[in-house]
Amino acid sequence: MQRSKTTVNNLIYIALAILAIGIYFLVDGLQMFKNDYYVSHDMLSALNENISHVPDSEYNSLKYHIASLINLTVILFPVTFAGLRFHISFKKTQDSDKTDVRWLISIARPVLGLLAFYYILTLGTVFSHEIFTDFYALNSWYGYLRIFLAFLVLSASVIDWPRFIKAIKNMPQAHPLIAKTLFVFGISVISCCLLEFQTGSKMNVMSTMLLFNIMYWLLLQILIDLVSPSVRIGAGVSLILAFVIGLVNDVVYQFRGNYVLFGDITVVKTALEVAGGYVYKPGVWFFISLALLIISFALVIFLRFPDEQGRSKKGIKPKEILIRAVAVELLIGGIIVSFSTGLLYNYIFGIGWDYNENIKNAGYIPYFLSNMSSINSVECEGYTPEAASLAIEDALRDEETGDNDSYVMPNIIIIQNEAFSDLAVAYDIETDQDYMPFIHSLTENTLKGYLNMSITGGPTANTEFEVLTQTSLQFLPYGSVPYTQYTNHEIPTVATMLESQDIPYHTVAYHSYYSSGYKREGVYSYFGFDEARFEDSFLTDYPESDMIRHILSDEADYRVVEEMFEDYRTVSSDPWFCFNVTIQGHGGYTEDMTFEDPVTVTNFDAAQSINTYLSLIKISDTAFMHLTEYFEKVDEPTVIIMYGDHQPSFDDEASEDLSAHPADHETGDQSLYSYYVPYVIWANYDIPEEDFMGQSASDGIYNTLSTNYLVSYALGAAGMRLPDYDRYLLRLHETVPAVTAIGVWDSNGDYYPDAARSSEADLLKGLEYVQYNRIFDKENILFAHYLLN
Repeated sequence: MQRSKTTVNNLIYIALAILAIGIYFLVDGLQMFKNDYYVSHDMLSALNENISHVPDSEYNSLKYHIASLINLTVILFPVTFAGLRFHISFKKTQDSDKTDVRWLISIARPVLGLLAFYYILTLGTVFSHEIFTDFYALNSWYGYLRIFLAFLVLSASVIDWPRFIKAIKNMPQAHPLIAKTLFVFGISVISCCLLEFQTGSKMNVMSTMLLFNIMYWLLLQILIDLVSPSVRIGAGVSLILAFVIGLVNDVVYQFRGNYVLFGDITVVKTALEVAGGYVYKPGVWFFISLALLIISFALVIFLRFPDEQGRSKKGIKPKEILIRAVAVELLIGGIIVSFSTGLLYNYIFGIGWDYNENIKNAGYIPYFLSNMSSINSVECEGYTPEAASLAIEDALRDEETGDNDSYVMPNIIIIQNEAFSDLAVAYDIETDQDYMPFIHSLTENTLKGYLNMSITGGPTANTEFEVLTQTSLQFLPYGSVPYTQYTNHEIPTVATMLESQDIPYHTVAYHSYYSSGYKREGVYSYFGFDEARFEDSFLTDYPESDMIRHILSDEADYRVVEEMFEDYRTVSSDPWFCFNVTIQGHGGYTEDMTFEDPVTVTNFDAAQSINTYLSLIKISDTAFMHLTEYFEKVDEPTVIIMYGDHQPSFDDEASEDLSAHPADHETGDQSLYSYYVPYVIWANYDIPEEDFMGQSASDGIYNTLSTNYLVSYALGAAGMRLPDYDRYLLRLHETVPAVTAIGVWDSNGDYYPDAARSSEADLLKGLEYVQYNRIFDKENILFAHYLLN
């Protein structure tokens, strides 16, 4: 009878708690439904701009309203219920008089609590006329925390603490199922915090995704609990895993400027090889997460559930084992189905150029899972080999054909210079000397400007892929690494095109670092290179004078290129092509270095790593000067194409300094300027001359060339005979001068976040067909269009 009465009382208090939360919504939250302004529409708009292929209707305001209400109900219900269920008695006992101090305190506590409740919700402005001013910032973890804190203070002011503490102590014994449910859910919330505190969101995720981010840890614990004797095991695994994943992302973000996505897992070995030059600097969020981990783990260790202790002595019955096995299978099956359909991550697709922002909005795990799904299933709607061929033929149908059959077949050197960039493009930087004096001085037989990139901070191999395959990451899932994920068969590239010339080129790939990076050795074979050279033993094969920061300098790298050219000339006079990937400028600029002629920022007190980076750029500029001086004396036509693979990734101190001094650009999103790097096309014979770079970044002209066009543009200017595909790209370049993973620019300079939304969507759809044929449809590759004769 007593148990029945307790159950009825609990149900009454549950109803009262729901009613209290409902009243709060009516007072304040109802305004959400009356005015869409309060739905954080700026974030919603940004999300729809950055994530492709998701109908706008999927992110309507009603969905955000409902998600906000659900999230707040989950957050507010425990404290509201506790305040109502374990409230102090406001009745005076018969033996007390009107001056009983304890009775007066029991009255004063809720009054003060109510004032504090109102004070917190009005952001500390007691006389505010806009009640609960900041309720509508529900896409902010701060907003949730503030509202929860207000209700917590109110509940704390009316709780009979001795009775409440006694109930908590007795709960594991009296109500083990409820106790374990609350324990598992609490650990899930803490695990979510441990991860998100160390990534971009800091728990600042969208309303629609907050419970999703908690759900993953809940599922993990349930799965472990079904196969283990104690919920504490699942809790421990959840806490440690969440902290480690968060820490890894914090470290990688410091090194590279991006978080870890599914594609990065395939290049772990490469990342470890280059990690030696970096120094991790833990920030405040690391220490907050570490403290939370220690406190939570102490709770897990010392907390005991009596029913589990009894079961461990008696053992688990066969019937229970069977039930648990079936539950595990059903849970795993449900996870697989919900993952494959997109339910597991709320249809947030892992495609978008600024995935750091997407991770901030959606949370890390949902975006990681969606990215994994999209990477593993690259499809092209409407594609057929005939459609791809028709796109090329239509573009060339009205092409003017000249009678000039005299083509140049120069030696070609393409240099992808590690992290070579001009920081003044994105930041207001003044230095005590020009850090690219030679490149700025080049005018004769030179084309130069700024190249639109698909990446910033890395990975290097993605720019390699775009340049050599002459394709764009615009049509691939963002976060993918094609070298390690899609390159498992022969793909037409610049190398195979040059080998189809009237006199086949001898093609060489040279990387002045380990062969294991991004599986380059196998990739270069699939790309059709005649030979590939790496420096797996550079530490013992080269003197210290050839090293900068314990890696091969650009000067030493280019000397190897010259030696390889000379060696080949002893056996053949055929034209020679070398694709060279340097290493000197690789990240890790915090190491103390002494330069003979250092570059120093003068307009603000810059972190040392910024000055180190700019000094390295000047050394690269000098090395490039020496390379051109060498080939200027070579009595054969030679073209050198040099560009940076991406802008650098800096440590936190340098990043803060730079972000505080953005370049003053009149147009465009400031973040887009992190995706420009210099390019130089130089020849030792007459070629057209064009300078889109100027003597300073402020003189530069942007959005004129992207990596997929670079080789066609350079070889066309060099006077070479080009196959259909390169001529097709040059025709397309006239209309759409830049196509990258972060968007496209048309000939009017207008920017579109993806090809489908651009003014030239139909033309770019044809490009997508051609690219899909070139990379994925190995049974129907259009060699007749890609190669000469």
